[in-house]
Amino acid sequence: MTLQHVVLFSFPRELTGDEAAQMRAMVASWPSEIGLMTKCRFGTDLTGARTRGYGYLLYTEFPDVATMEEYRAHPVHQRFLDWLIDHECTPLAFDFYLGEDTVLMPESNGAATLSQTPRRPGGDAGRLSERNTTWPKPTPP
Repeated sequence: MTLQHVVLFSFPRELTGDEAAQMRAMVASWPSEIGLMTKCRFGTDLTGARTRGYGYLLYTEFPDVATMEEYRAHPVHQRFLDWLIDHECTPLAFDFYLGEDTVLMPESNGAATLSQTPRRPGGDAGRLSERNTTWPKPTPP
């Protein structure tokens, strides 16, 4: 059964531009150098307002636990872990199976597209303004 692996990364200080680029390059190499995941995403929060100090997020999917364990043991991943330790990173990881109890909205075409805009019930009423980093208050019926 497909497994989702999510990791948040917190550092004691903000990474330099070179360090952030190095971290991203390491993760970006995984699909070709490790090749065991079926999805790989990596990024930072848009505002940083609600991250509680976690500055980076890694999202991966694996066909099963055995494949994820093989990824974790891979020398390329081990070098990444050493880099994290050298930079005093505090990771927070969460793994779970993707199934009928956890997938609340299946992907329509099986692949993420950068141009796809999510549908919003009721138009743009639920959209946050660009300057507002808090959730909008519900409108009474």
